[in-house]
Amino acid sequence: MNFNPDDLNKFYNSELGKKCIRIIQHKLELFLNKANVSSSLGFGYIHPYLKNKNYESKISILSVPSANSEIKFLKKGYNSSIETDEKAFPFNDLQFDTVVLSHWLEFSDRLDLVISEIWRVLKGQGKIFLIIPNSFSFWGIQEITPFGKCRPFSKNQINELLLSNGFDEIKINFCIYFPPSNNKLILNNYKFIEYFGKKIFKNFGGVMLVEATKFNYAIPKNKLKAYKYKLPKISIQQQI
Repeated sequence: MNFNPDDLNKFYNSELGKKCIRIIQHKLELFLNKANVSSSLGFGYIHPYLKNKNYESKISILSVPSANSEIKFLKKGYNSSIETDEKAFPFNDLQFDTVVLSHWLEFSDRLDLVISEIWRVLKGQGKIFLIIPNSFSFWGIQEITPFGKCRPFSKNQINELLLSNGFDEIKINFCIYFPPSNNKLILNNYKFIEYFGKKIFKNFGGVMLVEATKFNYAIPKNKLKAYKYKLPKISIQQQI
């Protein structure tokens, strides 16, 4: 279940990973283009999706989880990089228009605190974009990819998590319908498989792409459901 940036880099540099990047990049680009973005925060490991020069500059800050809360910055002309304690983000209230998150929620042992912190740093009507594994898919049950080496989510689970922590207008789309295989026949025809998978197996894509909007009002804390998981702490350390 535990893996480091080397595992992620190895996957995303493979032919299978590159196909995933192309599909998710397109969806992310559509989201960023339609969102009113002046400041955006990237959580977890979203680096592979930022290689497109048309929208990489829309991500103001990249953040990775850190077990010791040690803060490091990395200037790349278009962003800063920072290691963050997932239970206490070092950002101001109402700081960001959007949050993009990948390879984080599935490893967190306190989902309620993570989502609560995201809610806090988002501006009114701020939006989030989640890239998370789908439990009802081949990708969610096979550990040969990063999407299988973690806790996947169902559509109902992510809906409940967001609704109970201050988000609505939830839109869930699925992608990555081709199987997690390095078979050349599959990889060469991934667009064909993706097209028909979307038509025939609508809710069984390997990855869920979730959009949601922050409530304009706070939810009383006694109505919030705590998502607590007794899992080993996992930190994805960015190599700087």
